[in-house]
Amino acid sequence: MSIRFRVDDGFNPLTITPAIISPDQLVELCRLLRRETQRLGIDLIIPEKATIVERSFSFSARVCPLSLASVSACFDHYPGVIEVLEEAQFRGRRIRVWRSDDRDIWLGLSSDSDAAPALEVPDERGSAILEMLGLDGSETMGAIPLDELRRRLSDPIIHRRISDEPELVTYLPQLNEMARVKTLEGAPHLAWA
Repeated sequence: MSIRFRVDDGFNPLTITPAIISPDQLVELCRLLRRETQRLGIDLIIPEKATIVERSFSFSARVCPLSLASVSACFDHYPGVIEVLEEAQFRGRRIRVWRSDDRDIWLGLSSDSDAAPALEVPDERGSAILEMLGLDGSETMGAIPLDELRRRLSDPIIHRRISDEPELVTYLPQLNEMARVKTLEGAPHLAWA
């Protein structure tokens, strides 16, 4: 089992209708993302399940660092895709691409922030992270406001506790990225489940 930490602002990504894309458009998107990953030096593709050659797959992608025109060109500037891309860039979110057992490939809005990746860790490490932050490590689900996370991460005692644990210090950059996220609306918080 694992615990997944992520920034949540309460926005439901399904309020934006996902678009169906073709296999050729998917290939063009992946080429663009790989090329821009090398150019920018940041991972733009975040794998979730399987690879695009599998019958069923999913991944999310960072599109905020890219121009809307360059990404929408992969889809021949299809209005349904542009709506998803514009909303992703406006709200600072990733896009999500998936295919279930059906044949359609979908492109929609992700629930994850573009600037702060979700962090999935084994249960015992998740509990240890919560305890290092001064929270109850036995709570497998919960949330704290990002303001509170920032306060805790800047507390010298908590920072020292995390820094002294070799297995946990590797998660500190991601927690700091999450704490820096600014959202368009809502009360953002760090959620875990």
